[in-house]
Amino acid sequence: MQLGRRWLSGQSDARLRIETLAADGRSDAQEMLGEVLGPSGPSALRDEVAACGWFAKAAASRSDALHNSALCYENGIGVTRDLAKAAALYRRAADRGYARSMCALGNLYVAGRGVPKDDTKGAALCRQGANLGEPNAQTDLGNLYLQGIGIPKDVVQARHWYELAAAQGQPNAQFVLGQIYWNGDGVGRSQAKAAALLKQAFNGGRRDAAPLLAKWLFADWMSAHAQGDFTILDEAIGYQKVAVGSATETNRGDEQTLLDVMQAARAAAEKVK
Repeated sequence: MQLGRRWLSGQSDARLRIETLAADGRSDAQEMLGEVLGPSGPSALRDEVAACGWFAKAAASRSDALHNSALCYENGIGVTRDLAKAAALYRRAADRGYARSMCALGNLYVAGRGVPKDDTKGAALCRQGANLGEPNAQTDLGNLYLQGIGIPKDVVQARHWYELAAAQGQPNAQFVLGQIYWNGDGVGRSQAKAAALLKQAFNGGRRDAAPLLAKWLFADWMSAHAQGDFTILDEAIGYQKVAVGSATETNRGDEQTLLDVMQAARAAAEKVK
């Protein structure tokens, strides 16, 4: 919706126009308001209660809004948390062919939340969504294969689904796949591919990729570049600063110590350069 892009670019008149259309019953405008005001929108505009209200209005005619309304009930945003209601809404969207809702409902069956626990049914629903190309469903199916939940454990199949999801930019798939390639779990070990995937995951919001990247890049610099190019070391320090900033109270001290070591190594190498 062109008006949505104009609003996000700072044109306030576009928001007024979208709100007018939404108030007049335009479901595309209602969904757009929900998306911008919801968790995936800019933090400065966030109003999740209002977003869920707009999703509810658009749900009658839009499967994406129906799915998002189910999320509101699952998380208790703007409404009382009601897992059974969330499951029913996911089922309605899935019955309409909305792939993302298929695995969202499947995850409820796997966890036994709002529906009777049924790992096999949950895995089957995630497979339906994954076969339709939905990256979140592909990631969740990979997780189920990796853990052997509802389907036989199969690392090769897990990697297959992670690869498909990662190619679509799914950060959780990129994060797990990066670790698989780093450790060589059932695949040829490739530190370069692992680092590339983890960087993609980090850029997609997986801040917990930062400490892994920092440690691996620092080890790489120490083994190959300790007396020369600081590019890799500076990159490692940047990620380690993020690791310190997002660390828990328990491990913040260890992360800060490693940052101090990295910075000291850089200062020492600078002197002998």
